[in-house]
Parts: sequence; C-alpha cells; structure tokens
Amino acid sequence: MKIYTRQGDDGRTHILGGACVWKDDPRVRLGGSVDELFSWLGVVIAHAPVERPELAAQLRQLQGELFTVGAVAQLQGHVEQVPFSRSIGPKECARLEQWIDALDAELPTLERFILPGGCPTAAFVHVARTVCRRAECDLVALARSADAEGAPALGHAVAYLNRLSDFLFVLARFLNHIANVEECLTGKG
Repeated sequence: MKIYTRQGDDGRTHILGGACVWKDDPRVRLGGSVDELFSWLGVVIAHAPVERPELAAQLRQLQGELFTVGAVAQLQGHVEQVPFSRSIGPKECARLEQWIDALDAELPTLERFILPGGCPTAAFVHVARTVCRRAECDLVALARSADAEGAPALGHAVAYLNRLSDFLFVLARFLNHIANVEECLTGKG
C-alpha cells in the first residue's frame, strides 16, 4: 500500500462515511487538532516517569478515546456509525474527574495562575493542553455549524475535551511536583 494517493492534491479529502469535503471543512480542522493532540500525548508517554506506569496507561487510553472523538465528529455526531466499539459520554468524563481528583489530592493548593513549563514532560503536557483547548473550540464550531447533526453526541465530546484539558493541567502540575520542580507562578519575581 502506497502512502501517497494524490487524491487530496486538489484540496479535498474523504472523511469517514465517504463524504468528500474541502480540507478546511470544520470536520477536517477538528481531525487535525485531534491528531496533533494525540501526537503530543505520544510525546508525553515517551517521557513519562517510569516509576508511575499508570500515567502512561492512562494517556494511551486517552489516545484511543480521541480517535472516537474524531470519528464522531466526522460522522456529524452519529455515534451508531462510529466504527469503534465505544463512544464518548458521561462515563468517560466522570473517569477523567476521578483521575483529576486523585492527582490533585497530592498537590499543594493553587493560589495563583501558573505559567506553562517546569520539567520537560510537564512542558509537553502543557502544549498538549493548549492543543486540547483548540480541539474543543474546533468541535464547538462544528457543533454550531449549520450542517452538524447529532448534537448530543457532539455535546458529550465537547464535555470530554473540556474535562481532558483540565486533566492535562493537573497532570502537568503533578509531573512538576513529583520531579521536585517549582511551578512558575504569575506575579512571582
């Protein structure tokens, strides 16, 4: 199988479900943001602390779920057409909240805004968090577009991405904490 097909050379591409759309279609933009996000998660996994293997496992699980988010969006929210065995819903958001609470319980109270950075792995997580925010905005734009259908499925995906960015924020703080790297707080000289 060749990697190049030349089919997208005119600026159009085929998405799940067979539709041919322009590459600036909201579904394609979202797909690009999600692709970038799970690529950054791959960078984080490659740098994850070996003494905390559960973090890499969680991030791998998130990568798989992001494939589902992209599929739901490309199929305009029609979960029943998603070619995977799962969907994204309240259960996944609740699980992310549990992960957030577990990490946050080990952290000092945050009293000021922090600047992204710290140890390299935490810095990578901060980049992933910002890409997640963009993916969330792209998904909201798709959900608001005139041709979007299946709003409940898209709404679950929006909530999931919102919670995922919260998880990534806390994960970055946690990684700095276990690496004994002080966070850069705003207003600190």
